[in-house]
Amino acid sequence: MNQTAFDLTEAIHRRDAGIKQVAKNNAHFLEVARNIARSLATAKYEITSDDVRKACPIEPLHPNAWGAVFKGGNFEWTGKYRRSALVQGHGNMQRVWRLRDGKGL
Repeated sequence: MNQTAFDLTEAIHRRDAGIKQVAKNNAHFLEVARNIARSLATAKYEITSDDVRKACPIEPLHPNAWGAVFKGGNFEWTGKYRRSALVQGHGNMQRVWRLRDGKGL
């Protein structure tokens, strides 16, 4: 395999560019989903993407937009993981999030 296929800096750059683009194309969805996430985090303190998916009344134009819900500075990762119960998530590990300002519960 070509060594240029392994470049952490480039990989992170491409990830961030992809998230930025999908966020731009799904602005309305993200506004709705982030409001739901803030509300859930205020009530429950710690939440996952599954929690937001269960409560969100709309779907994004592209499924990768789900990855942008917790971007933007309002949330922080707790350092914990939980398995996804979403069938298409195949039990994958997902991050547990809380509001950055520490509000909740």
